[in-house]
Amino acid sequence: MSQTSNDSGNTTIYRRVLSSAQNKLSASIDQIRRSIPHSAEIGALIERQFRSQLEDVLPEKIGVSQGFVVDSIGGVSRQMDIILYDKLNTPRIFASEGAQMFPVEATYACGEIKSKLGSRELEDCFKKCLSYKTLCRKAYITQPSPITNSYTLFGSEHDHWQSIFFCIAEKSIKAERLQSKYNQIIITKRLPVQKRIDTIMALKATGGHNVLLNVTGEIIKDIPPNKSIDLLPNLNSSLCRYRANEPWSLFLMLLLRYMNQASMQPINMLSYGGCAPY
Repeated sequence: MSQTSNDSGNTTIYRRVLSSAQNKLSASIDQIRRSIPHSAEIGALIERQFRSQLEDVLPEKIGVSQGFVVDSIGGVSRQMDIILYDKLNTPRIFASEGAQMFPVEATYACGEIKSKLGSRELEDCFKKCLSYKTLCRKAYITQPSPITNSYTLFGSEHDHWQSIFFCIAEKSIKAERLQSKYNQIIITKRLPVQKRIDTIMALKATGGHNVLLNVTGEIIKDIPPNKSIDLLPNLNSSLCRYRANEPWSLFLMLLLRYMNQASMQPINMLSYGGCAPY
């Protein structure tokens, strides 16, 4: 029996759905900029659009929020524009309007949203990234079991989930300048692959290249080796400039690869209680 398809060329139905999400996001941001006169309000509304788009696409188990991430030894991240966490099992340590706090063991990724990304803004993104990625993930309940989970992240196996951080921008300066600043920061601070910003995506960028993503191999004439691009770096990859016609769609596909396999191990909340008697 021959199989028929309504797809044209190599474009799948799901790809077309993601393309419509890209168009919807761009149209929403354009409408906000045309309608709202105050820049502070514009920034908050654009952030909300990005979070809303993530909620529409990510699996139901993944919550999308903003706020702070904390660990069991007193560490607190800077405020995060995007927090991706286990929606079903996450205990809320503190919640109020506009400010929520999440145990780091319950989070999968954080992200920063910029209206325009330049060198100074990239430095700020790195500060937020490190405030999240240096939090201690250790408050787990040990459960003896013949079956053990492991996660392949950053090119190696881990017993527990590792922190992911990305940067999203409406617009950015030339990718060459961002890449140069990025390399300067990781060399100066001697950051290993697990402590860096993992991927940078801009809807629009001066010069055409609008994504900095991890590639194993070499991009030739804006075409990377087949199946070589990744949201996360590893020891054999390098952060490369890429010209994406649909940067948001590409980012979502790369993110989904990891969010589809994400799972939370039981958290020992007693570790968050401190040593003081109740």
